[in-house]
Amino acid sequence: MRIAILYISVVFLLIIGLTLLASSLDRNEFSSMPGFSDSGQKSESDINLNFFERQEKEDEYELTYGWKDFMSNPYCLTFPISKQQLSLSEREFGYYPEDLKKYVDEHIEKMKEEMIVYLKEFVTREIAKSKYPQYISIRNITLKSFGLKLSASPSHYKEAKSEFKKITDKLAKEQKAYLKKIEKEQKKRSKIFLEEKSLRVIGKRIAVDYAQCVENNRSRVKHIVKSMREIKKNFSIYQFLELMLAFIQEIKFGIPSLEENNKRILGFWVPLKVLANNFGDCDSKGVTFASMWINFRRYPILLIEIPEHLFVALAIPSIRGEGITIKGLRCTLCEVTGPEKMPPGLITPYSQFYLKGGQFNYVYVR
Repeated sequence: MRIAILYISVVFLLIIGLTLLASSLDRNEFSSMPGFSDSGQKSESDINLNFFERQEKEDEYELTYGWKDFMSNPYCLTFPISKQQLSLSEREFGYYPEDLKKYVDEHIEKMKEEMIVYLKEFVTREIAKSKYPQYISIRNITLKSFGLKLSASPSHYKEAKSEFKKITDKLAKEQKAYLKKIEKEQKKRSKIFLEEKSLRVIGKRIAVDYAQCVENNRSRVKHIVKSMREIKKNFSIYQFLELMLAFIQEIKFGIPSLEENNKRILGFWVPLKVLANNFGDCDSKGVTFASMWINFRRYPILLIEIPEHLFVALAIPSIRGEGITIKGLRCTLCEVTGPEKMPPGLITPYSQFYLKGGQFNYVYVR
């Protein structure tokens, strides 16, 4: 009887062990599927998942991201990035200094030649009107320059020299005015060239045109947002905001270089490059977030710039923390940088300091 009881106990324990093992295997298999969600309690130290995998194929990269939301629920998403679209998005952003110089010089050199023609005609008229035209002449004429020469007899030298000075002073004044015109055109041409590269000129500084970058790239990330919406089809706008913001925050933080292969990119990566490399800083991740978000809702977005930082305001009322009203829009503030998890409505003390002090600029995106 004791042997029978012992045998039954062993069998019973074996059945329990196999059941637990099967349950564990099922849970692990489920967790590896795209879109998995495990709502079990997690520790604070386990709030980030930071899983990233990239498989290279002939025409695309297949990316798999794993991340956790603000309740530490894990999610997984697999999506492709077209190599062609990635290359195109990189080519259309940033500039080579030699290309900028060539573009501007092509227009400015012609203006300089026109200036010489104009100044030559101007000084010819001034010489003709002078008291001693026979002693003043134009010499050494080229496409880029010319000179004036005074040749007066000793008896008329003093009077002729006075006339010569009047003419040269007027010529210098006309030249200065024309050079300002050329400088203005030079700035205009530089601005046109840089705007075509998704850059903007602010005073003497060149900066990223965030609004243009969002417009250029929103269609390129539309399929990612569509896949993300499949995770939870019944999510509210706030739930989806939390899902997307948590995803962006877990992209690894790093600051791109100012130049890549002699191309000026100003420390900014376009969205597809951020996603393909799981890497970006505050403005690179902010534009990536904005490019994705407007595929979900075409509500206005404000990219808020403070010294050495950028965060986002969405034109939806805040349900957590402090909101802000800009241009009559009630907005929810979002820190996109990470890697710390900060839900919508909450921003860092650093951001709060500049925001409350009114020391910020913003870029309006719609």
